[in-house]
Amino acid sequence: MQPSTWRQVDRAELLRLSGEDPFLRWGTDDRVLAIAGPAGWAWLHPWRPGGRHWGGAFVGPDHDGGALAGSALSRLISLAQARGVTPEWFSTTDSSPLPLPAGWEQAGVGEWHFMWAEDVTERAPTELTFIELDDAADAATIDAFGQAHNAAFEGFPGIGYALLWLGIRERGELVAIGALHALATGVPHLAGIVTHTERRGQGLGRAMVTELTRRAIAVAGVSTLGVTRTNTAAVRLYQRLGYRTAHTFRTADLTR
Repeated sequence: MQPSTWRQVDRAELLRLSGEDPFLRWGTDDRVLAIAGPAGWAWLHPWRPGGRHWGGAFVGPDHDGGALAGSALSRLISLAQARGVTPEWFSTTDSSPLPLPAGWEQAGVGEWHFMWAEDVTERAPTELTFIELDDAADAATIDAFGQAHNAAFEGFPGIGYALLWLGIRERGELVAIGALHALATGVPHLAGIVTHTERRGQGLGRAMVTELTRRAIAVAGVSTLGVTRTNTAAVRLYQRLGYRTAHTFRTADLTR
């Protein structure tokens, strides 16, 4: 399929063609750039408030996923240029190599699950006390704790992504933190969940996920999250708490 055979569609048609795909329901709004063709559909949309566009292609199993995803990316780049937008990530749902347009390079790739829940199956233990932390005023404290207990910490405190930060303190010391970030659509997205290295395996992470999920659903009717494909223990935990996997993405970082 050449780029010219992808036709532009609006979000309503994209949802119809995708069977009301759960990722598209929660991760896009009317700003989405979308295209469709006989083999599948593709999109480009801001990931966070303020920009940073992320896109992807969904190609049926009977087609060459890599080649078609590449042609979809080329078409979306052309449409995005008219809006002054540059895609920073592009995702596929299989492991086929992604052909890139001339002048574009792939800086890295990761595989992860996009999950969502509209109901939470349990409540956090009542003996735990959750405190609210301020994204700006407590940014240094949040970042220090996150970096100390998880080298891959990605909570981004102080940037304005967070709708809510929660902490658990015992005897005046933080033992766990976690956040609800906002997707560009405003939907809450779990992030930055870290447990003190000496307190792991004691249910604090599960309690934090449960409480954040409960609060997200209370205000938005849904909670979303992303988790690396290799983190099977976390995936099992999220599933037990009521999360379902919308897609497993293979996401490339794009540079020019």
